[in-house]
Amino acid sequence: MNENWFDLPHVVQADEVDAQQHVHNLRYLQWSLWAARDHNATAGWDAASALSEGFGWVVRDHEITYRVAAVADQEIVVRTWVSEISRYSSTRKTLVCRPADQKVLARISTRWVYVDLKRHRALEIPAEAKAGLAIQDSTPPLPWELISD
Repeated sequence: MNENWFDLPHVVQADEVDAQQHVHNLRYLQWSLWAARDHNATAGWDAASALSEGFGWVVRDHEITYRVAAVADQEIVVRTWVSEISRYSSTRKTLVCRPADQKVLARISTRWVYVDLKRHRALEIPAEAKAGLAIQDSTPPLPWELISD
């Protein structure tokens, strides 16, 4: 496991496929959100505690580039990392990959803002949130590329 990025393995389910017989575009977005949630949890972020106190992360914007379609029963890896943290927001990048044929299916960039959910306003990102996530300045190796320590 690498501290700078997080991999969410996933097998495409039949109900994720649309009438055109490939994965519906909203599923790529959902996978990126799941990966972000799980990456934050492994970094020690207690989302339930923050939420109970009225704080949390909300999406400011998403940018998705779809490259290759996925279909049911394919094994994919959703690789995510934090590329930037500023005073009020962080940018998270995500690659949806299919290791079987070494294809990048989608590239996603999401800007998250830390918010006071009761007052509906952006807040400075807490130091403990910043401390838990390492910045990955460049795209990490793809899941099928060898990593040397």
